[in-house]
Amino acid sequence: MTPTSLAVLGTGLLGQGVARRLLACGLSVAVYNRSPAKAEALVPLGALLCLTPREAIEASELAILCLADAAAIRQTIFSDPLSRFLSGKSLCQMGTIGPDESRDLARLASSRGARYLESPILGNGKDAEEGRAQVMIGAESEDHDRWCRLLGLLGRCFWIGPVGKAAALKLALNQLIAAETAAFALSLGFVRRSGVPVELFLEILRGSSLYCPTFDKKLARMRDRNFTAPTFSLRLLLKDIDLFLPEADRLGVRSDALKGARRIVREAAESGRMDLDYSALIDVIDPLSPPGSPDAGARI
Repeated sequence: MTPTSLAVLGTGLLGQGVARRLLACGLSVAVYNRSPAKAEALVPLGALLCLTPREAIEASELAILCLADAAAIRQTIFSDPLSRFLSGKSLCQMGTIGPDESRDLARLASSRGARYLESPILGNGKDAEEGRAQVMIGAESEDHDRWCRLLGLLGRCFWIGPVGKAAALKLALNQLIAAETAAFALSLGFVRRSGVPVELFLEILRGSSLYCPTFDKKLARMRDRNFTAPTFSLRLLLKDIDLFLPEADRLGVRSDALKGARRIVREAAESGRMDLDYSALIDVIDPLSPPGSPDAGARI
């Protein structure tokens, strides 16, 4: 079923991409954001700007939640103990949260008479906007069947299982961001300081099984030390790591390597880079020499 009315709550990078894609597909989309200015950019594209979450949800059959974390969802959607406006609605949680958090939200939704599914995506807002995200669905079969076609407008859908399973898979994928990026930054810094031509290192790397497309996606940012206009911020990466680690401990999986990467991510975030692109962690791993030092002009 493709509904005639949708709502997107939270119009940050992900919410913007999701809303733009759905509007481009000719669907009716209501949008809400705590800071209305972020949602106003969608109005010329045909979105209905709502000033409260209730207004957006009441205008829709399905409300897609692109909010920062589970606490923001509880505050935005469930802070009213009555929440009668949720009855008969469907809520689709699209951010990265913990499995238990997602199951708790499902119980809250059910207690208000609403259906709930999770559909975290692998990719960023641009991927969603261009319909090439990978959408992981955690839901009961009837909710999957009802909304899979719609979510397929954002990219390729995978039904992972009941609520909580897709959330767990998303954490497993997102921890790779920290591990891969920290390892690449370490190699870049090591090569640079060893006086080995970085392009030669990259040529060999690209032709090997060690290569990861993320390396080239982040190379220009790391080379130029330009981390503005992030596709994914250090703040969000640190949040996701902190969701993953207790789950790994609970499951009995050793996470020493990720804990090391977390120290790097936290140091980068707490040094004024919190809202910059996560590739900024290279500034901690391979800081550039201060002005006046012999290699002050060295760059990747």
